[in-house]
Amino acid sequence: MYRFLIRPITKRIADNNKASDIALKYFKFEGKIPGGRFVNRLVHGNRPVGLEREVFGLDFYNPVGLGAGLDVAGELYNDLNDLGFSFVEIGPFPDVKSIRKAIANIQADPQDDILAACISGDYLRSFCLAYDFCDFFVIDITDNPETDIFDDLLDARLTYDNYKPIVVKVPETMPFEELEDIVSYCLLNNVDGIEARSFKQIEFIAAHSGGRLPIIANCHIKTPQQARNALECGASLLVVRMGLVREGPKLVGSILRHLQSKSSVK
Repeated sequence: MYRFLIRPITKRIADNNKASDIALKYFKFEGKIPGGRFVNRLVHGNRPVGLEREVFGLDFYNPVGLGAGLDVAGELYNDLNDLGFSFVEIGPFPDVKSIRKAIANIQADPQDDILAACISGDYLRSFCLAYDFCDFFVIDITDNPETDIFDDLLDARLTYDNYKPIVVKVPETMPFEELEDIVSYCLLNNVDGIEARSFKQIEFIAAHSGGRLPIIANCHIKTPQQARNALECGASLLVVRMGLVREGPKLVGSILRHLQSKSSVK
C-alpha cells in the first residue's frame, strides 16, 4: 500500500521533515489496524539467517536499523521495528521534556526488540532519565562537538547495575583532525562506538581504531548496494531513515536480501 499511496508523494516532496511527517502518519494508521504488527512482522521479518551479529555486547538479528529523526517521540518504534529493522533509534531528544514524553510512550508499549535513544541536548539528565528504558544511547554532538560532555555520562553509567552502551554521533562536516581526537577519546575512555555520517568517516574511524571501535553507518543509505558498501568500509551496523520515507518498507527487505546473498560481508 505504501508503494502506491505514499511513495509517489514522499518522492516528490523535497523537504525531508514534511516527507517524514507524511510517512509517520501512514505508519500510525497502519499500526492501528488489528493484527497489523503481526502481519508486518510476518511479511517483512527481521531475522534472516546469516546476518546475526553481536555489537556493543548486544545481539542484533541483522545489521539494519532505523535512524533517529522519524519516531522523534517514541510513539511507533515497535511498529517500525516490524518492518524488518533489528533496532530503532528514537529521538533526537533535545531536552528533558521530550525524553519524558518518550518514556511515557515506552512504558505504555514496552519495546519488542533493541531500542536506542538519540540524545542531542541536556545530555546528562536525559541520559539518566532514559537509562532504564533503552538498550543503548546515541549521543549526538552535532551542535556541541566536544568530548567533555561524555565525562559526566561515563561517570553516571558507573552508578547503574546494568551496563548500557554509549555511541557518539559525529557531525557530517567534522574535520578529520577532530575526528581523530574523538576516536582516541573513545578508545581511552570506554565509549562503545561511533555513528559515522559518511563513507570516508567510516574508513577513517576503522583505520585509526584498528577495527576496535564498532561503527554505525548513518550515511544517507538509500539502496542495497550502499548498505553493503557501508559494511565493507568497516561499519558493524547501519541505519536508514529517508530511504524508508522515500522508498517505503520494501527497501529494508531489499537490503536484507542483498546482504544475505553476500553473507560473507561482516
